[in-house]
Amino acid sequence: MASVAELVDEATLHVLATPANFKLGHDIVAAGGVQLVESTPERVTAKVTGDQTRTVELRATPQGLKWKCTCTARKDLFCKHCVAAAIVNDEKVEGIQ
Repeated sequence: MASVAELVDEATLHVLATPANFKLGHDIVAAGGVQLVESTPERVTAKVTGDQTRTVELRATPQGLKWKCTCTARKDLFCKHCVAAAIVNDEKVEGIQ
């Protein structure tokens, strides 16, 4: 099974997120607004700050990537908070390798 980092590379983020959410996620990262609470190959939980603090969960499953954020109940929306959490997790994983 692929890891979260493998499932949300830069090219995939462009597909999952709208262009606006992709940019806003990068802005959140640049502002230092992401704190990884848990980061394993299969699961990432992060607190993402901005106007409010949101909780993001990214999970690698046999069916692929699953995500949720407290900013919305829409299961199909890969929001700016998810983008930011994915980027910071990827940076962490890249720094370890």
